[in-house]
Amino acid sequence: MTKKIVRQSLSTQLYESLRLALMNGQYEPGHRLTIAGLAEEYGTSITPVREAIFRLVSERALEMRAATSVQVPRFDTKQLLEIQAIRVELEGRAAYEAAGNVTEKKLDELRAIHAAFIAAAARDPNEASILNRDFHFKVLQLADMSILEGVCETMWTLIGPFLLTFHQRMPKREISSDEHKHHELLDALAAGDRERSRRAMQDDIAWAEDLIRDLGDEMAARVSVE
Repeated sequence: MTKKIVRQSLSTQLYESLRLALMNGQYEPGHRLTIAGLAEEYGTSITPVREAIFRLVSERALEMRAATSVQVPRFDTKQLLEIQAIRVELEGRAAYEAAGNVTEKKLDELRAIHAAFIAAAARDPNEASILNRDFHFKVLQLADMSILEGVCETMWTLIGPFLLTFHQRMPKREISSDEHKHHELLDALAAGDRERSRRAMQDDIAWAEDLIRDLGDEMAARVSVE
């Protein structure tokens, strides 16, 4: 009985670690993982890794490629835009609620994350991708809507790998400029303006849609070749 509880706990820890890696954009679309390789990386047996993988496959965050390997999905344009449409609605609502809850201390925390993000965007797309996720999830936490936050986590598990590509492909001067959409959101939150905060968040998310159309077609072409 004790062994079973420990094993299930380890499986959950592996699931949460892999899920966070996907949300943070630590794996690119199409990246392949093996169960044996993950077991070695985490210093565990194959069984809890397989259980964690199966949970992520059921959430469509990973795809089974063979009995012993999985792949980060390459979503096509339609799928990526669907994920974005869900994010626009839910994270827009989160920003609306956050504007009514934000304090000066929380706003300072958001500004600090954004400043770190802007600095990283000029030099390291991997770090920028993680800090961008931190910024958005800080807004979700401010909304104080736990169910909505959970759904958004699932969307970020799906979109995270693409957002790494976004930060790699977008010109650094655009991401790290004073025109970044986060600035408008910070100003709207500081003013306590709910509707302006909603629009600013939605504009920030929609910013990636042109690149989504290009990359979605590119990824779909790779899948057909493979």
